[in-house]
Amino acid sequence: MEINQRTPLTTQVPEKTTASASAGKLSSRKRRPFSYRWMQVVLFCMIVFVLIFVGYVLSRFVPDNPTIDLQMLEVKKCPACAGQSMCPWFFRGDVSISGLYGSRLTHVLSSLPAMGIQATVGKYGAARKVYLRRLGAPASPEVVDKAVCRRGPQHGLEHASKNARARLRCIPHLSVYRWRPTNDPIEGSEGEPVDLLLHKEVVIAPLFSPGESPNNTAQLEKAWEKRVMPTAFAPATRCATDRMFSHLQSRFRDRTSFGAPTRWLRFDELMFLFHLAIDPQAIIAQGFSRAEGWPFPTYHGACGRWIAQDYHGVPIDRFCGSPIWLRLRILASILELPSRLERPTFTQSADGTLDPTAGYAIYLNNFDLPTMLAVDPASYNVTLVNFKHAIIVDTNMLKKYGAADAHTSDYNVPTAATDLVIQRMSIHKCLGDPQSSGDAGGTTPPCIKHTHADELCSHTRSDHNYWAICVTLLFGASASESPCKGLLYDTPSDLSATLYECAYSSGLGARREAVNRAQKIVADQMQSHPIPLGW
Repeated sequence: MEINQRTPLTTQVPEKTTASASAGKLSSRKRRPFSYRWMQVVLFCMIVFVLIFVGYVLSRFVPDNPTIDLQMLEVKKCPACAGQSMCPWFFRGDVSISGLYGSRLTHVLSSLPAMGIQATVGKYGAARKVYLRRLGAPASPEVVDKAVCRRGPQHGLEHASKNARARLRCIPHLSVYRWRPTNDPIEGSEGEPVDLLLHKEVVIAPLFSPGESPNNTAQLEKAWEKRVMPTAFAPATRCATDRMFSHLQSRFRDRTSFGAPTRWLRFDELMFLFHLAIDPQAIIAQGFSRAEGWPFPTYHGACGRWIAQDYHGVPIDRFCGSPIWLRLRILASILELPSRLERPTFTQSADGTLDPTAGYAIYLNNFDLPTMLAVDPASYNVTLVNFKHAIIVDTNMLKKYGAADAHTSDYNVPTAATDLVIQRMSIHKCLGDPQSSGDAGGTTPPCIKHTHADELCSHTRSDHNYWAICVTLLFGASASESPCKGLLYDTPSDLSATLYECAYSSGLGARREAVNRAQKIVADQMQSHPIPLGW
């Protein structure tokens, strides 16, 4: 074999392999930058999108500024507002809303619960839980403004055309002064003196006489609903007396401390009247305080059209699926409400002094169970949180100046009233139409007849609250939009039968006796279902 035909040395083979591999790497490097750069661009775009989304969420829902949106408080609309006593807390940033929305009131206006939104007042160790409510909710602020502007004498507008009226602007903080004119030519040539005290005639609505013929009554009712109801005050003022009016006004704590407003004419009186027209719950809670044994929330103050009430628990619909032992304790507290909502004429407080709230009865007219009550998770005691349509009756003045039959007779709610409540609850009419009216809807509650309300005003005693509690427990959750379907399932059948007897009974004292029997049934069941150990 010749030398030039010998097999090449093994050391020469890798050189060719290495050369071919390096050529392949060069070609792959030429192809790789194009796809790799696209991957970098896509990854960069994803990172930018995530950062923008996170920034949007943080800026919209978790703002770094802890203060409330001050424009949403509507302070500039005072005295067409709830008050100003808590404005320093809001202005300092000491009030913040609990939950996802931080301090943005804008996000809760469209779905504001009846009892309000949970918030905290104060900072660090001094912080306490409260509920914030906007007067007029769920109506928009513009609808509430219209409710303010349509009240009071329309000076110079009696003969104005519709087009001229439509061009007029609604300015609430100016229009509210028409509620108490000082030189009204319609009411009198001299008008009301500037120093005249607030009196019940300012808010009282006409009552129907039982001696009128049916046709005349129907005509009066139609005219009354068309002309009086849109500008009438809340049902709390239907049975107003000078004693009751003086008591409520003396306890109204939202008096301004600013220099300029104190010099404005009737500034505090107009804020007081604003409550009575739009939503009187804060006035009732101040006049009949929780410290005196009334089942209303503790009132803290107001700023603009927002009020703050103490935190007394969570909505009752959260307990609808609770164990029976827990629901029994809630039922026991609910059945005590009728006796807590009326006071005899002569009642002494715990320290032996005369109770200033003696001689009053407050009648409930809200039958929607999920929005009516709050429950303390620790004690299972209930607190009324929706009593916008409650009627206050001064039983002391009825005994002193009323008719002879008002001293001894009780007013028993007719059984037809139960059917009326069921019918109106089925079409969701028992809460009125606040979204379109912007106020309490007039002096007659939406779920009872005006004759029913008139009878409450003329009797010193009534089984109305006993009837209302029974009807609410039986039917108050069935027609509600809430998932809560009541508290009575899995309870003894005799309890439901007793409540039915209460709802449809009409005998003298029958409803009070039925509620007493229901309380005994619940107490016996509580013995059979004790609180579990470790709960």
